Amino acid sequence: MKILFTLFLTCILTIGVVTAQTSSVAVSVDVNKNSSLSIYGTTNIVNFKLTQNSENFIQKNMIITASQNNNKLYLSENQLIVPVKNFNSTNKMALRDFYKLVKSDEYPTMNIQLDHIDLPTTSMPSSGTAVVAVTITGVTKKYNFPIKSNKNGTSYTFDVEKDINIRDFGLEPPVQMMGMLKVNEIININFKMICNIQPMESAQAK
Repeated sequence: MKILFTLFLTCILTIGVVTAQTSSVAVSVDVNKNSSLSIYGTTNIVNFKLTQNSENFIQKNMIITASQNNNKLYLSENQLIVPVKNFNSTNKMALRDFYKLVKSDEYPTMNIQLDHIDLPTTSMPSSGTAVVAVTITGVTKKYNFPIKSNKNGTSYTFDVEKDINIRDFGLEPPVQMMGMLKVNEIININFKMICNIQPMESAQAK
């Protein structure tokens, strides 16, 4: 399986690894088990959260090649496949409705394809934007996902968050309890990743 969301992240490694004088670089990425993907939703009565650990869709250890062309970054691994039924929630009704909404039996995965990453400006070194195609229930839409990061040595924390409208994918917000409970069409997708990123030369020297 090709992996991507991690790699979005690698965009921020351009702060210290890919420079204006370097067109490409290979890096070692070690993903922390506390990384996760979450979907937040609201209703007119109660909010809900669906989540799954990154180990369900991202390798723990990866080697990635990042290539820079002007202010755009391209990655050697650029696809993420998320298993729908690996999401969990304390709100079992919301989880059941989510499976039904995205037709999890017919479409067991959500696919995310990275086109490129717009590199952060010098005035905003800890941010960037990933241009991504998201496919849900066979329908593909392109979005710009903002990326924020924090760095401590070779340890990075990445926060990728975006509000999207489920109607973009031809989906109708669920209505339950004879119309008394209505789900908002806007959901928030949040990917939080904690990882260690080093140039291959540094990783191999250990």
